Amino acid sequence: MKKRSTILFALLPLLISLLLTGTSQVSTPEVRAIWVTRFDYQKPADVEAIVANCARFGFTDIFFQIRGNGTVSYPSQVEPWAFELTGTDPSSTGRNPGWDPLKVAADSAKKRGIRLHAYMNVLPGWRGVKDPPRSAGQNWTAHPDWFMVDSLGQRMRPTSGWYSFLNPALPDVQQHLKQLAAELARYDIAGLHLDYIRFPYDYKDVAPQLYPKASAAEISRRSDFSYDRFSMEQVRQRYSGNWGAFRRAAVSQVVAELNQTFKAQRGPQCIISSSVLADFDKGYGTAFQDSRRWAKDQMVDWLVPMNYNPKLFDEQLSKMRKSLGRRATAAQLVVGIDCKASPAEIRRQIDAVRKAGCHGYALFAYSYLFENHRPTAKGLALAGIR
Repeated sequence: MKKRSTILFALLPLLISLLLTGTSQVSTPEVRAIWVTRFDYQKPADVEAIVANCARFGFTDIFFQIRGNGTVSYPSQVEPWAFELTGTDPSSTGRNPGWDPLKVAADSAKKRGIRLHAYMNVLPGWRGVKDPPRSAGQNWTAHPDWFMVDSLGQRMRPTSGWYSFLNPALPDVQQHLKQLAAELARYDIAGLHLDYIRFPYDYKDVAPQLYPKASAAEISRRSDFSYDRFSMEQVRQRYSGNWGAFRRAAVSQVVAELNQTFKAQRGPQCIISSSVLADFDKGYGTAFQDSRRWAKDQMVDWLVPMNYNPKLFDEQLSKMRKSLGRRATAAQLVVGIDCKASPAEIRRQIDAVRKAGCHGYALFAYSYLFENHRPTAKGLALAGIR
């Protein structure tokens, strides 16, 4: 049995290449990306195995997470080390693990001919009910005024599984994020991938955990951001009371500035990509993501809509294609596919993306295809192995 498994594993490159590339001819190379989260690695050997597996499986691009909640997985002068690298709780925030995950990933990817993108949660500033140590200088304790404020005047609070967000309208926050982009641009990587670059429209789903006795009306007010003094003055003076326009402009400004900062150092050939809501209209109206504008104005090179609802997958894909047009679809649309689905459904969605003429797809995430860096049953099934 062990020998058979070894043979099957050796055949994976060929089998998965057939699955991922298909038989149709395309005019531009297809993007076959995969997200790797910060929870997938803790030591250099993990990163080496991740990159090797992704290359072996035929992926062209890795979105490698190096920032989750105001902490990072590389030596930074701007934010502290992520505690996940050295411990199990926030008490180890800022502790140096003694190695550089992003450098290891970048070197390994270059050696294997796969593009690596530094993947960052942009606006999340802290998550969890326990604070980081003040000595770490993490934003939650060092810069409490940088966080969004609800319509009742209180700072947005994180939950055990959800983030408190930084306010993208604040000049200090914008400068802070640009400094992060400048640090990341020093690495020999293909691009910068932006996630959680939006307002937290979904906070209402977790707010009852923090306010269990609140009425529906209060939960609504607790989930409406950012009513800090600076933002309210901006809305009054520059946006004639139009909160939607103000929020969209703030988010878009951060996208534009991260693009400019990163490309100023890495060059115009590097790739700025962003995870966005699959429903562009919902993203525009409730999350204040102006995705279509980002694509049209080349603020991002790739839009990566998270098309994770299998019941709506085809409908959403059709809407995206019509909204962007054929040219932008072919050049900029990389469709996110959720690997919670069955292997058969994932294959079907990949085929639908190809038939729609998209630039490619991205799978979420590595942990569904590998466990302890060995292929899972789902990973093997996607390679055509039963």
